[in-house]
Amino acid sequence: MAGFKKVFVPLFASLLCVAQAHSEVTDQSALKLLGVYGPHSEFAGPYVGAKFGVNASDITGPNARSSHTTWFPGIVAGVNYDIAPMVVGIEGFADFHGGSTTRDDGGFDVKLGVPVNGNIMPYARVGFTGFWPDTRLHYGGGVEYKFAKNWSVAGEYTGDVSSYQGGHRHNNSLTAGVHYYFF
Repeated sequence: MAGFKKVFVPLFASLLCVAQAHSEVTDQSALKLLGVYGPHSEFAGPYVGAKFGVNASDITGPNARSSHTTWFPGIVAGVNYDIAPMVVGIEGFADFHGGSTTRDDGGFDVKLGVPVNGNIMPYARVGFTGFWPDTRLHYGGGVEYKFAKNWSVAGEYTGDVSSYQGGHRHNNSLTAGVHYYFF
């Protein structure tokens, strides 16, 4: 994990600096290239983010393991589109909770949200996660708050369940994160 932090933290900070400089000179034509036209919500467009949270997991069945809790970092990247009155997005994520029963997870989700007061968006998400020990349905929900033109914070719950050889895995996470919107 220490090696990851030495590479990821400077890389992520550099990406945010370049993105901020890029967003200062970008006009709305860049959003049009991504399929975002006309007036749009605060949440439309591409973004990257980092999160930190707690994961609780367990296994029942032949290889039973009691509940295990671990703190973990994660990263996200996605793009949102307005389909009035909703925001529909696609988000890729990676959760580095190596101590959980499913180890590190990554996958893709579809996000469905409804902006409230322009800068608050409750949302639901569903998709797929994991390649080890198996691919499974990923689901959750959260609230995102846009506190500046390019910045937001989000809190969310996600979970997944899988069955294998007479057993079950449960994997639940609570996270808080920050997102940077490029436009």
